[in-house]
Amino acid sequence: MSSTTSTVWPTLAVTELTASNTPPPADPTLTENIAACGISDPLYVAATETGALRVIDGLRRLAAAVALGLADVPVTHRPLIQVTALTVHPGNVRKDLKISAQFAKSIAVSGVRTAIQVTRAPGGELRVVDGHRRLAAAVKAGITHVPYTYEDQDEAGQMLDMVTTARHRAALTGAEEMAALFEAASLGADATQIAAAAALPVARAKEIKNLVKSEQVRAIAARAPRIDLEEFAILAELEKTDPEAAAQATAEIAAHPDDRHHGWIVRRARIDSQARAKLAAHRAELEATGAKIRSEDELREGATWVSRLPGLTAESHAECQGQVWVAGSSRYEAYCTNPALYGHIPATTPKATAAQRRATIEGGKDWDTAEEIRHEWLAKFFGKARRPRAESDLMTTITARVLMSGADVISRRATHPKSTRRLSGWFGITEHSGSEARARAVTPAKAVAMAFAAVATAYEQHAARTVWRTDEHHAGSEVRATTGEYLGWLVSLGYLPSPIEQAVIDGKPYNPGATAMAADAAEGKTLN
Repeated sequence: MSSTTSTVWPTLAVTELTASNTPPPADPTLTENIAACGISDPLYVAATETGALRVIDGLRRLAAAVALGLADVPVTHRPLIQVTALTVHPGNVRKDLKISAQFAKSIAVSGVRTAIQVTRAPGGELRVVDGHRRLAAAVKAGITHVPYTYEDQDEAGQMLDMVTTARHRAALTGAEEMAALFEAASLGADATQIAAAAALPVARAKEIKNLVKSEQVRAIAARAPRIDLEEFAILAELEKTDPEAAAQATAEIAAHPDDRHHGWIVRRARIDSQARAKLAAHRAELEATGAKIRSEDELREGATWVSRLPGLTAESHAECQGQVWVAGSSRYEAYCTNPALYGHIPATTPKATAAQRRATIEGGKDWDTAEEIRHEWLAKFFGKARRPRAESDLMTTITARVLMSGADVISRRATHPKSTRRLSGWFGITEHSGSEARARAVTPAKAVAMAFAAVATAYEQHAARTVWRTDEHHAGSEVRATTGEYLGWLVSLGYLPSPIEQAVIDGKPYNPGATAMAADAAEGKTLN
């Protein structure tokens, strides 16, 4: 259906329709009108079981077309009615039609796709029972005809129908909508159509058109309810740069279709891929200098991180014959193979096992992934144009409690450069200053959000990368407890924590490498 008053309908040959339909004698007045203005109302046709086309509505127009010698006529394959023939129900229960710009655009581009339900009013006019929003948007868009269904209903039945159709109409889930958009894109829908159907910016619709080219994206589009477009884009990029990582992420999602952390899996795969690339680059640098590179298994008992040897760094220890390099998270780390032999004072802390060390590396990546997702969630949270009153009240309560408790997290962390930069980013402040921040807090709701954001930035800065750990190298029980409390506040505001964050919230140990550490765990050496 076109979005203009000069609707362009599909056409069928007159001879094809007259072969299976016998039109009545042509009406002179109608024939004269069609000769002057054309056929404005399409003929409603339907295919019979034999495949012949039957004219359900429009035989008089077909007769005029025959009389005028027209080659073809406009048709529709669903019942349509002129919008001017419909009247609004006087008792319409929906007082606010809520015709958003996105909804109006969708109707203007794609027309009315869902039929409007009508019935006959006592005065004889056709009255709308369900579809007032669609009808109003169609009129606004200049659409001349809309699909409809007719049903006889008394006055009481009409009122109940309006309640029933509104109350029990279920929206698509995010996953269902995303899967449908990807399927439509793969079948040829253009960006304008996608944008109109899903109330998306055209730029986002173009992104869907581009993403549907990815085999991995298509494979999980219908099975990953919590993946957003950005995460689909990450997966598509991984497919180009690290196909193995993309395939592993897709396989993990497919193996856990009900997991609520599908987006986390995709982002974790990217962090792993980036870490491997950085490791490879660092190894190439080390090999160019002739550095000795060893695996964890090649380290002898007593080997120690150079950073744990008093007064030494990798640079100052470089001339020691015992210096070797072992892969870390995204860089190689310097070790001394035998501090006692080479005259260094060994660290007092015991050497971690290879499994414990791998768990430390994996846990760090888990935390990095969780932090990336959390910061993006916070940016969207503070970027809301409107928010429920209960949400603002909760932020006010949390902010007041923090300030009244005299938490030193605020005094120690709130003015940290990273905190102020993060706060500025959340609210689009290009150059952080007190005057600009005050200018942004122009409404009570905005002021509440900015006050809570200032608290959040302090706690984000307070949350060390090792806060998830409970071994001798953790950030500290106080830091872990306050971070857990802070993450709990975010959960109360709608944030979905990852397993590593949930462990901090619950005050429980987090074991990122259970499989790799099975042997050590049996000996009571598990890293918590």
